[in-house]
Amino acid sequence: MSHKSYLYKTIMSSWLSLVITSACQLVMIPIALGALDKVDFALFAVISQMLTAIMLAEIGIRSASARLLIDARANGEIAYNKVWMASACVFFVQALVMLLLIICLAPFLEQIFHLDPEQCSVARGVFIAVGLINTFGYTLSIFSTALLAGQKLGKINIITALTALVQLVVFVVAIKMDFKLWAYPISIGLTMLCSQVLLVRQAFKSKLVGKFDFSLLEMTEVKVIFSLGMDVFVAALFSVVMGHSLLLFSGHLLTLEETAILAVNLKLVNMMTQVLQRVPGSAEPLLMKMVSEGQLDQFRVWWKLVAKATILLSLFAAGMFVLWSEFVITAWTSKEEMVIHGAALVLLALIPFRYLSHYVFVNSLGIFKEIRKVKWFLLWEVVLYTGLAFWLGTRFGLIGLLSANLLSMLGGALLSGMNFFSFYSRIPFGHLLALFIRLTLPLSFTFFVLKSLTNGFIGEGVVYSTGMSLVWSLLFVVICFFIVLDQNEQNQLKVLAQKFRAKKGHRQ
Repeated sequence: MSHKSYLYKTIMSSWLSLVITSACQLVMIPIALGALDKVDFALFAVISQMLTAIMLAEIGIRSASARLLIDARANGEIAYNKVWMASACVFFVQALVMLLLIICLAPFLEQIFHLDPEQCSVARGVFIAVGLINTFGYTLSIFSTALLAGQKLGKINIITALTALVQLVVFVVAIKMDFKLWAYPISIGLTMLCSQVLLVRQAFKSKLVGKFDFSLLEMTEVKVIFSLGMDVFVAALFSVVMGHSLLLFSGHLLTLEETAILAVNLKLVNMMTQVLQRVPGSAEPLLMKMVSEGQLDQFRVWWKLVAKATILLSLFAAGMFVLWSEFVITAWTSKEEMVIHGAALVLLALIPFRYLSHYVFVNSLGIFKEIRKVKWFLLWEVVLYTGLAFWLGTRFGLIGLLSANLLSMLGGALLSGMNFFSFYSRIPFGHLLALFIRLTLPLSFTFFVLKSLTNGFIGEGVVYSTGMSLVWSLLFVVICFFIVLDQNEQNQLKVLAQKFRAKKGHRQ
């Protein structure tokens, strides 16, 4: 299969999987809101986010194992079996560490989120139950890691879509049977069982499962996994803190009612991030393979294409979110009080852009197994964001928390990441910086001017959102073509357009 064909099929399956998964999650939210009060719904949200944070205990082992398995496949069966066995053992130990963290944190939920005794009892039980399910799933994730290393991301996407449908059905049944918050662990548990059975079966079918033989276990391989894993861990820590800590900060600094409103809006933002992340995420195994085989020329071409698509789409989606969030959330939840307005809405819409900018320009060092070069910058950015979140959050509430997310980008790892990536990719630093500026400033400035000129001039509602969306889409296309794309890319698009017109004329 060609690189182009692989990337196309993988991205298409990723988006199909995400459409199904997102649709299931969208259905679950109003069902949960109808069965739970705001406080219970907020607990539902913060518990899931807290467990996501605990998954940091894996210290990047999955990413490290996938990267090493890709290299091991090129070195023969013996090398692959050694990495496989080392990874399986490390996964098991890491699962035990996560379970220990969950047990240790459970008694302190009351103090962290200011719960009353009745709420605390339920929250603690749900927290431990979901934690047990997640650690079991992590133990078996060696099989999904092998599928990823074997360029079988499309299979993973299909299984993810199928299990999302199972989770929706079980969740709805459990809610209707009045299980309340317990509907969450019940649906998660059955989903985990179904997904793991399918993933294990597919891994064996694809002949990607190594030998479970302790004689193959070498501490050298384990050390390599932990060494690379610790490097990836810093990037994972950054991603989790920046992507999943907002609700935790809100649950601690704001009221649970405010947290519930944020959770509903953040669900759409996170889904938007997941959709956009599928572009660089789907391309990552292919880019790793190019680097592993020494095809740097092809790597640079494909990386630039992926970077442009990712950043441009994130800004376009941010504009659409601002224009449509009020209508969508009101129609979705049937509750107008769940809508966020003003500056907070704009800052919320920029979360995917902020996350994906780092994913493309900094985390791409992981493709070269050199993310360690920016680990101190990433740690500093986490500290900076945490400090700003508490300082601004206590003074300005939700706007302060959202501002901290964006402001920390200015003093973090972005520029240093570009500098190191420039060295390993052999793309000049000036070209990377110019690319980032071309991708961000024109579109951001255009949307700001457009929104400022039309505020108070056009009435709110569907007509306003539709009209603004058409204008924003047109401006987006014009700016991308004349400012973002270089002359060669413009010429390629013109040739494609001419071929399309010629084929259309021939058919007529």
